[in-house]
Formats: sequence, C-alpha cells, structure tokens
Amino acid sequence: MGTARTLVSLTVAALTLASLPAIAQEETPTTQVDSLGISTPYPGVAVEAGDQASFDLNIVAPEPTPVQLEVTNLPEGWTGVFRGGGFEIDGVTAGPVAPEVSLDIGVPVDTADGTYDIGVAASSGGTSVSLALRVRVSAQAGGEVTLTPEVPGLRVATGETASFNVELRNDTPSDLEFELSSAGPAGWDVTAEPTAEPQATTIQVDSGSTAQVTVAATAPPGVESGQYPVSLQASSPDAQVQTEMIVEIVGSFSIELTTVDQRLSTEVSADGSSEIPLVVTNSGTAPITGIEMTATTPSNWSVTFGEPTIAELGAGQSAEVAATVTPSDQAIAGDYVITFSASSDEANTTVDIRTTVNPSVVWGLVGVALIVLTFVGLAWVFRRYGRR
Repeated sequence: MGTARTLVSLTVAALTLASLPAIAQEETPTTQVDSLGISTPYPGVAVEAGDQASFDLNIVAPEPTPVQLEVTNLPEGWTGVFRGGGFEIDGVTAGPVAPEVSLDIGVPVDTADGTYDIGVAASSGGTSVSLALRVRVSAQAGGEVTLTPEVPGLRVATGETASFNVELRNDTPSDLEFELSSAGPAGWDVTAEPTAEPQATTIQVDSGSTAQVTVAATAPPGVESGQYPVSLQASSPDAQVQTEMIVEIVGSFSIELTTVDQRLSTEVSADGSSEIPLVVTNSGTAPITGIEMTATTPSNWSVTFGEPTIAELGAGQSAEVAATVTPSDQAIAGDYVITFSASSDEANTTVDIRTTVNPSVVWGLVGVALIVLTFVGLAWVFRRYGRR
C-alpha cells in the first residue's frame, strides 16, 4: 500500500517538473528577428541653431552580430556622434534585444532655419540597412525659460514686507538647475528662495515643468513713500532670465503732540484764561490731512484752539497750535489734568498736561486788605484804650 502511494507521488512530481519549461516558455516570450534592422521612435526633431538633436536608435539582428554605424548626408559643419555605454562608439553588437544606442547631431550656431535630411547606415557582413532622419532648425524650437510674477506690484506701509509669488517655467527640452538671486534699492532687504524649499538658493526645474519662487522685499526704516523696483534673476549654464516687480510704499502715519518747551505741566489763574502753546509733529513718512484738535477737561472747564483743524502736515513737519484754557468759576486751587488730542483718519495721539490752578489775584488783594484793616483796627484800639 505504501509502495503504491510512493509511486503515485513520484509520478506527479515528474509530470510537474516536465511541465515547468513549458510554463516558463509561455511566461517569457522572445522577440523574433528575421534580419538586420534599425529604427527610432522619433525620426524628426526640431532644434535651435547652435543646439543638439538626439535620436535613440534601435538596432536588432537575428543573432548577436557586430554592426558598423555611419552617419550619411551630414550637412557641412554639422557633427554626428554615436554613443553607447557612456562612450563615443563606431559600432555595436546587435541581437534580438536592441542595445542602448543614441545619435547626437550638432547643429552649428550659424545654421539657417529650415529642414535638413540626414541618414544612418548600419552594416554587418554583406548586409546593410539605412534610416532616414530629419532635423528642423528653428529659432523657436529650443523653447524658453520664463519668470512670471503672480502679481507684478504690491502696496505696503513702511516697515512691512512685500512678498511676491513668481512662477519659473522651463519650456526647453532639458532639465535645468537654476541659481536664484535678487536685488533692490540701496538699504533694502530682498531675498529669493524656492517656495517648496525655504532658505535654498538653487532650484531644479524639469523640462516642461514649473516651480514657484518666493521673493520678499522689506524697505529700510524711514523710507519715503513712492514706487521702488525689485528684481529676481534665475541663472543656469544654458539659460538666464530676469523679471522686475514694483513695491509701492504708502508711508507710515504717526503724530506726536507736546508743548513748545516739552514741559507737560503749566499754571493757570482761577479768575482768567491762560494760553498753552502746543506743537503737533508728523513723525511718519507720509502726509497727514485733516488733523482735529480737541481736549478733555475737568467739569465746567473750557479749551479753545487758535487753529482747531490742521489741513495738512507733511512728513517730518510741525505746526504750533495755541490752546486757551479757562478754568471753571468754582475751581479751587490745586492740580488738574487736561488731555489734549490730535486726531485724523490716518493717525491720532494724546498728551496729558498737569494744570495747576493758582488762587485769584482779587482774592489775594482782598486778603491783603483784610490784614491791613486788622492791623489798623488793632492800632486804633491800643491808642484809645492803651492808657487806661
């Protein structure tokens, strides 16, 4: 019984092993080549004068056979080089599986636009085959590299950073690596870096692809309002492009308010009005218009301004405004605070001035008079009743 089972197992194993070559043969098809042949997937290409046209060649033969290669009908001044395995070659061993072979055609820089027909001859023993190739020379064939800002101009206030997004497009037949550089007016901080790789200074752009570049421009403090150019340059051994953007500085808005002598305290009389000379200064970098002068006072006090509205104040300019302060009739001697304000649509500021109220001169004279009368009365009393 055991012997029968063993014989069955051996028979199955033998049949399985016998079928493996057939299975392998079915899964690995072979290419049937009947004769020497040469072809290329792209027999016609277009290049610029001074550029190079490359053709991938497929050379096959029924069995491994040495094949000699030659470029035919090559225009004067043009060059043709066969390459394979990292070398310049004159021939190749062809078989059912085509080896990797390419042909580089060098086009002189002074070549006129037009279409040029050349050929490739492959020979082995007494057999020779040829391949017709066509090169079209055109000034537009090489493609171009472009830099295009998403927005060509930005408006920012002084101290703010203008950030531009720029598209770098490579429409040439080659993958290119670009070095990025940027420039701006003297004193400006301008940087350029790949958007996807901050702090990098180079960027790789494949043929037919695009990449994003970020350009950041910051003006120095105190720069005047106006329009300023910043530029971006992308350079590679084969191409160099540049674009320019505009940063418009609208200026900063700031107001300072103080007194002529910079003192923030003053004295007023309880029985009259006093004048406080104020100074309004535009400490920003852009003109400020419609500056309104106001004051917040203690109860029943009043403040009037010689010039309640300043029509316009240029950057760095100052204007003197007289403020007349009138205390309340019930104001007693002591210290009070008046808040003065200078306000416009662009900026505003305030300053607190401590105001000391002095007693009225009239009441002082009355006091002096009472004292004098007191002494006179005492003198009269002593003179009349002193001898008794």
